[in-house]
Amino acid sequence: MTTPDRVSGGTLRIALRVTIVLAVLLAVVLVELTSRSGVLWRLITFTYQANLLAAAYYAWTLVSPGADRRTGLRGAVVLYVAVAGLVWNLFLTGRSMGYTPANFLLHVVVPVLAVIDWLAVGRGDAAVRWWQPIAWLAYPAAYGALALIVLNGLGRRAPYYFLDPASVGGVTVLVNVALMAGGFLVLGYLLVALARRGSANT
Repeated sequence: MTTPDRVSGGTLRIALRVTIVLAVLLAVVLVELTSRSGVLWRLITFTYQANLLAAAYYAWTLVSPGADRRTGLRGAVVLYVAVAGLVWNLFLTGRSMGYTPANFLLHVVVPVLAVIDWLAVGRGDAAVRWWQPIAWLAYPAAYGALALIVLNGLGRRAPYYFLDPASVGGVTVLVNVALMAGGFLVLGYLLVALARRGSANT
């Protein structure tokens, strides 16, 4: 028998995820229609990649409820959009066009909704493993390598000044990479702790 709590939880799950998907799509459309350079070049940024990954994942969960059992992937998605939002709001608003509708959607709305989803929507029997935050570093590490080696090597500046040796120096870039890796780990384990606390209180 379906309980009212389960029905309300399912409704919240759908509402959050539909809103996330629509927010990402709307942001992409707005950028494409209102900016001179369009959205294509922005796909080299971590923010756009993370948000598109989030939209794809949450859309998948809407058509395949079993996708929620992919706790590792779900946690990675939340972590990536949360970090993208934090870094932009703390360090990059003055280096961009500020809180345009698209930036607000991608750097505020989507991260906040993803974290709310992580805290409020259950995981069933899918436990969050202690090693998963370490595994979640794989994609940021690959992205950092792309920014440092490929983009800079091809003469295209890294999309973030703190990863651009020409802007801040090689040593500072290495320090920034180490700080970012530590930040990813700390936030990742915070997500794990919150997930376990939420499961214990259920």
